Amino acid sequence: MTTDLGFRRTVDRSLVHRYAVSEVFITDLAAVDAETHLIAAQLPISHAYFLDVPEFPGDAGRAAGYDLTLLTECARQASTYVAHVRYGVPAEWKFLMASMSARLDGPGAPRVGDRPGELTMLARTEADRRGGELRTLRAVLDLTLNGEPIGRITGEGRYLTAEEYEFLRLGGRTDAVPLSSGLGPVRGLPVPPAMVGRTDPRNVLLTDARRTPEGIAARLGVAGTHPTIFDHPLDHFPGMALIEAAAQAAKLAVAAGADGADGAGRPDRTPAAAVTGMTAEFTRFAELDSPVEITANPDGRDAPGGSGGARGVEVTLTQGGETVARFALRVEEPAAATATAVTR
Repeated sequence: MTTDLGFRRTVDRSLVHRYAVSEVFITDLAAVDAETHLIAAQLPISHAYFLDVPEFPGDAGRAAGYDLTLLTECARQASTYVAHVRYGVPAEWKFLMASMSARLDGPGAPRVGDRPGELTMLARTEADRRGGELRTLRAVLDLTLNGEPIGRITGEGRYLTAEEYEFLRLGGRTDAVPLSSGLGPVRGLPVPPAMVGRTDPRNVLLTDARRTPEGIAARLGVAGTHPTIFDHPLDHFPGMALIEAAAQAAKLAVAAGADGADGAGRPDRTPAAAVTGMTAEFTRFAELDSPVEITANPDGRDAPGGSGGARGVEVTLTQGGETVARFALRVEEPAAATATAVTR
């Protein structure tokens, strides 16, 4: 496929549902046919949230790799941009993430280089319309970084008018729906950053973690002032925050069982694993004014598609006794992830 894509400037921030230009990664789009599109994104070499990960061994100051959270955000932006530009979804309409899956081809995350990465996404889309308007968009995106295939992300998004969304959000509530701008600081005891693959405590999304017979349990904790997760005020925890929380919970579950009871909870002995595969289903809004409970249970078996050190982890998010989202993750054990970072 010879279509040239540009990486010189980012697209209109409103068309990827971002407020800050610095949070926009999409740079170009080219149509292959009516339902096939090439989308370009420039990946940063530094980012306070998406690249707040351990440094590459022997290369101080540079993050080890582009993880699934960043790549999934690029896929989300790409699908949203396609929906607006190619399918004519009005800018003021609302987007709901229904499901997604992602995988990296090979263990570990693609290494961050000495210049911004050039990500190309070949998107094959399937659209459902009602009354001539796009209502559901399913997409399969094959990812290529600097000319090398690195994985695939699929997803389904739904689009609603502002009026439909407002009616839906009322749901069974009898009071007004709060905004993230009204959230106070995170309450509870945050998890040590190193155990969930972070270095900055502000990017840890788990609090009050504890062991369970099957794995670990924790609560979701996100400050309303978080500049990336709440780039603009929202009336619920967004799907991308739930994806990162699930990834952190899976890493913590692996870390908590890495050394037995004596070593659990010691980040110097249990470095965070790498999430290299994920499927997710979102069933309800994650409300801002009620605790979101998270459980992560390793299944005790090697996960399909990984190296010998891969584990499968089931993660469930609930609120008020109702399931908000379910995840199945493939997690590379720390030794395997480190080896990959060195050789890839």
